[in-house]
Amino acid sequence: MSTSTRLGARLVALVGAVASLLLAVTPAHAAAQVTIATHNTWHGKAEFRPLADVIGWQEVDTAAGHRKLDALSGYATYRPRQAEGAAAAANAVPISWKRSVFDKTGSGFVRTHAGEAGVTPARFVTWVVLKHRESGLKLGFVNTHYISGAWSGKPERQERWLQHNREVTKVVADLKARGITTALVGDFNRHLAQGSTFGLERFATPQAGTVPYDQLYVTRGRTIGQAERLQKFGSDVHYAWRARVQL
Repeated sequence: MSTSTRLGARLVALVGAVASLLLAVTPAHAAAQVTIATHNTWHGKAEFRPLADVIGWQEVDTAAGHRKLDALSGYATYRPRQAEGAAAAANAVPISWKRSVFDKTGSGFVRTHAGEAGVTPARFVTWVVLKHRESGLKLGFVNTHYISGAWSGKPERQERWLQHNREVTKVVADLKARGITTALVGDFNRHLAQGSTFGLERFATPQAGTVPYDQLYVTRGRTIGQAERLQKFGSDVHYAWRARVQL
């Protein structure tokens, strides 16, 4: 065998060894970054903007609001349309995601407490499991809207708020137990969610001066920077918020 042939054979062997080593240390899925957002739409009066890869909406409780949401190009939306009667209020907290970024692999909703005329509609938590199309990684995404006033002048509502918090905690725990990155967004109607972070990490919201009612959480260690306050886009007092997540 000539010297050049032996060198060529050694080079091929070396390249093969390096390739094997890289395969051994490279994870099955490459890391991916995505954006999440939350916006209270003021009973559907606000504009429905393409805020992020995944968006949790609140107060989509009018036909006009749902028509606007359906017109949002490039997104799929989860609403438990099978809900009837009082349970149709679950459709007021839908979740949208970019079809080009995610495929839905699971979804569900839970009623946190019943409604009462003149006080509150029935309240719900909605959730989806989304598979990132490029990396194959999954995201559990939870959206909700708590009762108003419980911590600002109407203490008789606090038990409803606390019951809601317990149900949200259960939904988050179930998703976390699957070992997937889990995000939670919504209008909490309290500056801090009863001192609880649901075992997640809250995105800092420095532009607000204090913690706003609209909050974003994700699995610890998966936050990238701080939450970004966008515009109200026609909502009453609610800004839209966006944050970046490491899957």
